[in-house]
Amino acid sequence: MTKPSESLKHWLVLAVSCGLSASAIGINLNVIGVFYTPVSESLNIYRGTFAMHATLSSLALAFISLYFAPLLNRFGWKPLLIGAVTLASVSTILMAFTRTMWVFYVLGILRGVGAGLYAMVPLSLIVNNWFEKKKGLAMSLSFGFSGIAGAIFSPVFTSLIQTIGWENSFIIMGLLMFVLALPAIIYRYSLNPRDDGYLPYGYDTEEEEQKKVIKKADWSTFSFTQPSFLLVLIIGLLHTSITGVSQHLPGFAETNLLSSQVGGVMLSAVMVGNISFKLIIGAVGDVLGIVRSTILMIAINIVGILILLLFTHPAAQIFGSFVFGSVFSVPAVALPLLTTEFFGRELYIRIFPILSFVSGIGGALSMAVVGYVFDFTGSYAPAFYTALLFHGLNIAFLLTARQMTLKESRAS
Repeated sequence: MTKPSESLKHWLVLAVSCGLSASAIGINLNVIGVFYTPVSESLNIYRGTFAMHATLSSLALAFISLYFAPLLNRFGWKPLLIGAVTLASVSTILMAFTRTMWVFYVLGILRGVGAGLYAMVPLSLIVNNWFEKKKGLAMSLSFGFSGIAGAIFSPVFTSLIQTIGWENSFIIMGLLMFVLALPAIIYRYSLNPRDDGYLPYGYDTEEEEQKKVIKKADWSTFSFTQPSFLLVLIIGLLHTSITGVSQHLPGFAETNLLSSQVGGVMLSAVMVGNISFKLIIGAVGDVLGIVRSTILMIAINIVGILILLLFTHPAAQIFGSFVFGSVFSVPAVALPLLTTEFFGRELYIRIFPILSFVSGIGGALSMAVVGYVFDFTGSYAPAFYTALLFHGLNIAFLLTARQMTLKESRAS
C-alpha cells in the first residue's frame, strides 16, 4: 500500500513543476539574452535600450509575486496557472509583430506578469508543501530545470535567429513556453498535498509537533525591520544584481573578438553551470549546512568571474561561463532554504514573496544596466568588478545575519 507521505505522485508533482520552471524562468529569462544583439542591430538601437524590455519583464515578474497569495485565494491554482501561462506565451509571440520599443516594453511587462504567477514563489511553495524530507534535492531539481532549458535552447535560438530571423524565433519561443507548462496544466494535483489525500514527502508527526512549538515563538518575535531580515534582503538584492551579467555573455564574447557561435555556446555553458551548481548546493547543503554551502557557491562564482576577465581563449571563456553559472544557485536554491533556516517554515509564505520581489528587482535592473555599461564604456569589465565587490559584501552580510539569528533564537 502506498504511504501518503511516500508516493509516486510526489515525484510527478515535482516533475510538472520542473516544466513550469523551464518555461517561466528557463525560456523567459535565461534564453532572452541571445536576442539582445541581433534585435538591437536590426532596429539600430542601444543594446541596453532593447534589454530594458527584459528588465521591465523581470520587474513585473518580481512585483506580481507579492500578489500571488491573494490571486490564488480568489481564482484557485489551476485557473490562475492557465491564465498566467497563456498571458506569458501570447505576449512573447506578439513581440514578433512589432518594431516599436514602447510596444516591446508593454509586452515585456505582460510576459513578466504571466510568468511571475508560475515562477519563483509558486514553485518554491509547491516544493515546501509537497516535500518535508529531501527538500534541498527537490528544490535543486525544480529550479535546475530552468538551467536545463537555458542550456538546451540558447544555442537553438541562436541558430534559429540566424536562419529564420528574430521575429519568427519569438513565435517559436512563445509556443515553447506554453508546451513546457502544459503538463502542469493537464496533470491533476493541488498546491497542498493534503487536499489530494497525501502528506508531505517524509512527513514525521513527532517532528511536526516540535516545529509547531518553534513556529509560535517565531510569530511573536519576528519583525520585518529586524536587522537579520534586512541583511538577507540586501544579500538577495546584491546577488541577483549579478545574474543579469549572464545574458550579456554573447556580447562579451564579441568584445573578445570571438564569434557569435562561441557566444551562444558560452550562454549555453552558463546554463549547464546553472543546472550543475543548483544540484550541488542542494547536496552539499545537507552536509555542510546552507550557510556554508552558500559561501562556497559565492567563492566558486568569484573564480568564474576571474577566469572570464583574465583569459580570452574560447575554451577558457566557455569554462569560465560554466563556472559563472554558479551565480544562479543562490537565489534559486539557497535563498528559499536560508529563509527557512533563519526564520522558520511558518513565516516562509510571508517572508519569501518579499525576498523574491526585492531579489527580482536586482536581477531585472542588472539586465539593462549591464547593457548600458557597455554602451557608454565600451567594456563589460566594470560590471564584473562590481560583481566581485557585491560578493565580498554578501559573504560578510551572510555571516553577520547568521550570528544575529542565533542570538535572536537564544533570546526568544
